[in-house]
Amino acid sequence: MRRVFRAKKTSETLKAVSFIIIVLILVVLTNIGLADLSRVQEKNQLEVVQDAIIKAAVQCYALESQYPPSLQYLVENYGIILDEEKYVYHYRAIGSNMVPEIVVFPNIPRGGN
Repeated sequence: MRRVFRAKKTSETLKAVSFIIIVLILVVLTNIGLADLSRVQEKNQLEVVQDAIIKAAVQCYALESQYPPSLQYLVENYGIILDEEKYVYHYRAIGSNMVPEIVVFPNIPRGGN
């Protein structure tokens, strides 16, 4: 009787440990998947912001026959809203009839001071 009881107790302990391990694996895999999803979403948002600025610059060219001289011009005249806490904007006007360089980067906060 003792042996049967010990074997049953060991079997139940093994099942409990297996269950906990499976749950932990699922939690880790879920966290990895969510982190990847978050990175993809951030990249997509970055592309949407950059595309909106490019489209506003092209609209400016279509309406005014010249590309905007600055990003600030798009803000003041074409309704572009900049989130400078979240993004860093590179805008370089090459000429009034040439597409400006427009690149948007994620703003990585600096630690420390």
